[in-house]
Amino acid sequence: MTGIPPAAICRAIDELATSHEGTASFAGGLVGPEDLRPTLPADALLGSSHRATIHARFAKQFDQFDERATHSIWMKWYLNVVLPPILLADVCLGRSVSIGLDQVRFVIAEDGRVAAVRIHDASVDSGQLGPFTRLRSLMFDHLAPLIDLLADRSEVTRRVYWSNVGNTYEAMLRRIESVTGASQRLREAQQLLAAPYWPGRQANPLADAIQYRDGVRQRRICCLQYLLPDRRFCSACPVPDARAHSLLPTGRDD
Repeated sequence: MTGIPPAAICRAIDELATSHEGTASFAGGLVGPEDLRPTLPADALLGSSHRATIHARFAKQFDQFDERATHSIWMKWYLNVVLPPILLADVCLGRSVSIGLDQVRFVIAEDGRVAAVRIHDASVDSGQLGPFTRLRSLMFDHLAPLIDLLADRSEVTRRVYWSNVGNTYEAMLRRIESVTGASQRLREAQQLLAAPYWPGRQANPLADAIQYRDGVRQRRICCLQYLLPDRRFCSACPVPDARAHSLLPTGRDD
């Protein structure tokens, strides 16, 4: 399989993303080694210093708040950065981006959000690979160890973090479909949301993350955002109280 250097695949993703208004926000999430902004390793995420930065961001708005909600929201912000370019590369470019957690660095914004992920390895042509092969590294080399780390450093469960992954994954594939139309690659990527197991009978943490009830999109597991004092429900909230409220916008696809 032919490799493409990190800087080149990042440019290709950004050019494709900015070619249409519907995916323009996908650009900039991945950067190559030539990006000289300061970075942190994965081990610093939700470390004491990073948690303090996130706390300070929400303390400007709330006197008291449940940090389970803020840590889950932080992870949702991160997924809005990393998943769109990875999925765009997979579905539209036929490329798998190497993003093992120990192989990347994180550009952190002043408020503690991840502004970009700096990659260092070449992407590969995955045109002949099935979805469970080409997306396995994303799920089990990047997201699984990241979720283990976040769960160990917060009071948010792995189930909630994986539900955040499934929610963003499904939403971003739908965004891509709205721009490019249906395709075999996209349908294959969507299979990850329906299969209870990966090949080898490994449990699939994305299975049924999103359900549609009478046409209404709903998460299977709550993201805990409603625990904040302003009771802002995400647009796919499964909490019964949310159905009686006018939903407020919470981000790109929450």
